[in-house]
Amino acid sequence: MSETVQSVERALDIINTIVAANRSLSVGELSQAMGLAPSTIHRILQTLTVKNYVFQDPQTKRYDIGPEIVDISSALYLRYDLVRRVRPYLQELVEVTGETAHIAQLYGTTAMYLSQVEPFSMVRMFTTPGSIAPLHCSDVGKVFLADLPTARVDEIVRKTGLPARTPHTITDEPALLAELLCVRTQGYAVDDEEREVGVRCLSAGILNGAGKVIAAIGVAGPTSRMSRGRIEQVSEAVIGMARRCADELIRQPMAEPVGD
Repeated sequence: MSETVQSVERALDIINTIVAANRSLSVGELSQAMGLAPSTIHRILQTLTVKNYVFQDPQTKRYDIGPEIVDISSALYLRYDLVRRVRPYLQELVEVTGETAHIAQLYGTTAMYLSQVEPFSMVRMFTTPGSIAPLHCSDVGKVFLADLPTARVDEIVRKTGLPARTPHTITDEPALLAELLCVRTQGYAVDDEEREVGVRCLSAGILNGAGKVIAAIGVAGPTSRMSRGRIEQVSEAVIGMARRCADELIRQPMAEPVGD
């Protein structure tokens, strides 16, 4: 095992030990619990403290979970709560369209799929929760890009480029900006075989009370079923479901994590 990997494992073990103890711990207590030398524990704690993953009380010199861990925990809690709240709408979307329904959120310069519900048909689309998709050639990604200022879109394009995934992928920025204008106008985005040949996807944004996109909900299916002629019908169902999701989340905001 490399020294780098071993250090990462030990850092995670320190965090897990503090979490399990449910209280702040001293270097000595961590050393005894983990069977490592105090000098090793102290060295790793210094890095974790700089990164805000642990916090040292200046008076007691004991270590507890830092704000970065709290922020991560809160984000995950809200993400899981969003999936729980939206899943019935995904199931209904499957019933209405007969296609695989999905929900995604913006994740840095990509889109991350949080959940999906599949139909009972023989040909189904599989997107593993936690998998990511490029923004420029996915339906969910275009929803997020269309909600961003042009300057931010330009920044993302400069960072990630517009690599071709299929012959149908948009690979120049002016064409992408024109596409995003269409998304804003019509209220939904389409992946027209741009990420995978033979697959067509359509998504709309779920908005918060300020009118900003917090997630994208949509469907995916083979082009044999998701024909261009079906886009209008499917888009009405997806937009309607996105609005219903937004209305519920605005009426009953997602629960905040319970603190101490």
